[in-house]
Amino acid sequence: MLKSANFRIGETILGLATLSLGLFIAIETWMTPPIAAQAVIGPGLFPALIAGGLILVGAQLLYEAVIHRLEAEEYPELDWRAVIIVAAAFASQLVILERLGWIISGAFLFAVSAMAFGSRTYVWNIVIGVMLSSITYVVFDYGLDLDLPTGSLVEDVIIVFGGTL
Repeated sequence: MLKSANFRIGETILGLATLSLGLFIAIETWMTPPIAAQAVIGPGLFPALIAGGLILVGAQLLYEAVIHRLEAEEYPELDWRAVIIVAAAFASQLVILERLGWIISGAFLFAVSAMAFGSRTYVWNIVIGVMLSSITYVVFDYGLDLDLPTGSLVEDVIIVFGGTL
C-alpha cells in the first residue's frame, strides 16, 4: 500500500488518462482498414506517432506518480494571463484561418503564444512562426496531399499578381 503523502492522485489520473488515450488511438489506428493507395506514407502514420507519444508520456507520468514517488516539489503558480492570451489567440486563429490561410494564421498563433510566455523578440517570433507554419503547409499539402487552407485573401492576392492556383 502506498503512503498517501507519496501517492499523487492527480498525476496518477493524468498518467492513466494519457496512457488510455494513447492505447485507444493505437488500437483504432491498427483496426482501420488499409487504403489501396500507392502513397509512401499512409494515413495511419501520424495517428500511430501520436499514439506512441501519448503512450510514452502516460507511462512516464505513471512511473513518476506511483513508482518513483519523488517528494512533492513546489510548482510555480499558473500564469493565467498567458493561458488566456493563448486561448484567445487560438480562437482568433480559428476565425482567421479561412480568410488568411494556414501560414499566416499559424504564424500569428505562434508569435502571440511566444509573446504570452515572455518572449520579447517580436520579429524573430514572427519569422519562426512563418517558417514552422510554412513547413507544415508544405508537408501536408504537397507531401501528404492533404489540403490546408491557403486563405481566400491570399488566393485573391496571388491571382492579382498573375499567379495560378
